[in-house]
Amino acid sequence: MAGRSGIYIIGMMFRKVFRAAAVAAIFAGFTCAAHAQTRVACVGNSITAGYGLGWQEDYPFQLQEMLGESYSVQNFGVSGMTFAGETIKSGTNNSSYWKTDNFKAALNFNPNIVVIELGTNDSKFFSNNCIGTDGQPQYNYNYGQYDKENLYKDYEALIDTFAHLPTSPRIIATLQPYSNNCGWGIMDTAIVNQINPIIQEVATRKGVEIIDLHSQFNTPEWFLADSVHPNATGAKELARIIKEGILKAPADTSKTPADTSKTPADTVPEVSDSTGTQDSTTAIRGNEFARDAGSSQERNARGFGGQDAHSFVNQDARKSKAYDMQGRYIPSRKQAASPTVKKGGTR
Repeated sequence: MAGRSGIYIIGMMFRKVFRAAAVAAIFAGFTCAAHAQTRVACVGNSITAGYGLGWQEDYPFQLQEMLGESYSVQNFGVSGMTFAGETIKSGTNNSSYWKTDNFKAALNFNPNIVVIELGTNDSKFFSNNCIGTDGQPQYNYNYGQYDKENLYKDYEALIDTFAHLPTSPRIIATLQPYSNNCGWGIMDTAIVNQINPIIQEVATRKGVEIIDLHSQFNTPEWFLADSVHPNATGAKELARIIKEGILKAPADTSKTPADTSKTPADTVPEVSDSTGTQDSTTAIRGNEFARDAGSSQERNARGFGGQDAHSFVNQDARKSKAYDMQGRYIPSRKQAASPTVKKGGTR
């Protein structure tokens, strides 16, 4: 009898040990799976945050769906933010991403990959002389409030801040996409000739990968009526572009970067009078614009980047091209009247 009791007790002990080992193995499996996820921090402005979109329509959410469970994508976008520092000429820069809780949260997230989509709102520092639909100049209180050389330093500091995280994340900078809204002080000429060159120069010098959103995110139907933010379809396309950039082999940063002996101020590229501090952008930001929805040329427009059009039939005398209210090229053989799309909404 005693022998049977001993065997029973030993059997029970083995069962307990087996169950405990099984539970530990399962827990370890979950832990390894969680640790195996690649954390992606989407840092940015309202384009990242999902301004004007419905629930789960923002590009980071779409990016999560596309990348799958092996990735953990978080949206750290904040509307209206700049990468400029916390102080501007008039005082505190309340639009500085550096001051946001989302910036701190992005750092605490300890990402493996950081996608930086900032700069559209920094273009406001260079947009001037914009003429509204009433024929009157549109006042831009941000104009001239920040020196360009400081933007070089700020963008470099932003990259360095993420680069020094314990995870040593892979950093991807994005050239800002087309944006054109006179009422908000956002002009595409300033993005093309001022902001994107800063991002390009600093990212190249720091050995950081670049995704050129301005050349890739370029279809009119991807935008909301404000000509700045992606619509639901555009958010998916934006996510697709970012996904392709993430999944391609990381850039080789072992090569010698651009000359780092120069200070940011030394590397500021010269600009023409029409895009410098005396910006001569004179686009009309109207309440409606014309679009030929049936035109494949319009659906796949490539020529509107950097154009601040004066009117729907404004002719470029040098190139003999016509542009619509948003600066989009209108093929000369397609000049028939087209329906209008009402614009509205406030920021």
